[in-house]
Amino acid sequence: MKRFTKSLSLLLALLMLLSVTAVFAGCGETHEGPEVGQTGDVTTNAEGESVEEDHRFDGVNYNGRAFRIYTSTNISTMGKGNSNFLIEGTGETDGSLVNDAVLERNIQVEDLLGVELEFTQIDLVYNEVAADIRRFTTSGTDEYDLVINDIYAYAELLIEGNFRNVLDEDCVFDFERPYWYKDYMDDLRLMDGYQYVLAGDYFIDILRDAHLLLLNKQIYLDHYNRKADELYDVVTNFEWTYEKMNEIITDMYTDKNLNGTKDKGDQYGFMEPEFWGGSIPFSVSGNPTFISRDEDGYPTVVLHEGDRANQLANAMSTLFNNESSSVGLTGDVDLLTAFTQDECLIVGYQRLGSLENAILRQMEGDAAVLPYPMLFASDKKYTTSAHDTTEMGAIMATSTDLAFISTVVEVLNRETAKILIPVYYKECLQVQCVDDEKAAAIIDIIHDNFDNSFILAYNLPLGSVMLQSFAEAMQNKREFSAVYAGRQKSVDRALQSKIRTFEKKNGIS
Repeated sequence: MKRFTKSLSLLLALLMLLSVTAVFAGCGETHEGPEVGQTGDVTTNAEGESVEEDHRFDGVNYNGRAFRIYTSTNISTMGKGNSNFLIEGTGETDGSLVNDAVLERNIQVEDLLGVELEFTQIDLVYNEVAADIRRFTTSGTDEYDLVINDIYAYAELLIEGNFRNVLDEDCVFDFERPYWYKDYMDDLRLMDGYQYVLAGDYFIDILRDAHLLLLNKQIYLDHYNRKADELYDVVTNFEWTYEKMNEIITDMYTDKNLNGTKDKGDQYGFMEPEFWGGSIPFSVSGNPTFISRDEDGYPTVVLHEGDRANQLANAMSTLFNNESSSVGLTGDVDLLTAFTQDECLIVGYQRLGSLENAILRQMEGDAAVLPYPMLFASDKKYTTSAHDTTEMGAIMATSTDLAFISTVVEVLNRETAKILIPVYYKECLQVQCVDDEKAAAIIDIIHDNFDNSFILAYNLPLGSVMLQSFAEAMQNKREFSAVYAGRQKSVDRALQSKIRTFEKKNGIS
């Protein structure tokens, strides 16, 4: 699939160059240049690669027009916090390179286009978002140009016709640019030619929500008398599988408090907060093939075809029910604390944003970052999921000036890639667990391999049974096919019903 963003090594190499030149180039100037739609000259970046300069918006000036952003400030699970500090920022310098880069990015966009970014903060839990957005579209209120909130709500909203098609001819988006996550967006469509969700560098919660595993290096060394860094080679050699992970967590349990009971304070090989939430990134990384598409892009659920879903559920069950695994003993907020206190070798349900967490930064020992495993080594492909509460962009159906909106959003993504992303990687993610070249390559693997976004967005509209079936199968140690068999027809009917509603509500004949 298309690379999710620029490679980490390139980002770090460009840090000093981009954080100086990109921030100040054009600030406060009135541009005279090509018309929108033109590109520009080819230059060479710090890596010696040819890069085409983007002159499409030179000369565009909206004369101080407000660009109104509905931005979420709700704190998500897992202690990674909300991403609005990278969207809106504080609005003033504070000596933090990341915050100051956000400020410079926003100023750059305002000056380049002659706009004023206006933010309205919305603090709603994921299951409250849809109703709030609906109230604007049903009343015909054109109050916001851009909406940023949970993908959990977006599937139902786009089916109901609450969003504008970002492939509309009036939009100037160029989704082939590297700061857009095109494959991720393509997987969210219900048919070709219609796209309603925006995923790119500006919507940085996607990046921060990338699922990963953390491994306690000291526990690994103590148990195996080998350095955990050897697992980096296991990953890059495409040997990091469910079987390999199960192998290294087995026999890891230790009754540290000597009370004869598996409880808090003991040492485990693997910890998860629950079967349901913990199953999401494994279900995605196992690539069971959730859907196929016909020649017009319409999806059909094919999860029941073949034996791979059974094999995946069985492999997940083996992991979660390993005698050295702990599921549900520690809630998701306390997982990192348990990990840093040497209570488990591997902790699941973590995100790339977890690496910013002060708990991890204060850890006395070191941690290794690992992607979620492949089902089989022959797959030769790691797959990363974001969570179903990841915050992305959309344009309300009541918005009319798509050229204006798409121009500003395009430039927000472009300038985020140039100004903020390199600083964010350098300052927020360079902690003790990612401070060497091999570890940085693992981060690349994690954020370059997003896929299967369809199931995360549409699981709820389809009755939650597609992902829930994996959780139930492994929790009750049953075959996936047996769990899913009685639900398959209802899922198929639900999908077809949603497609018909989508066509009707969006005026598609």
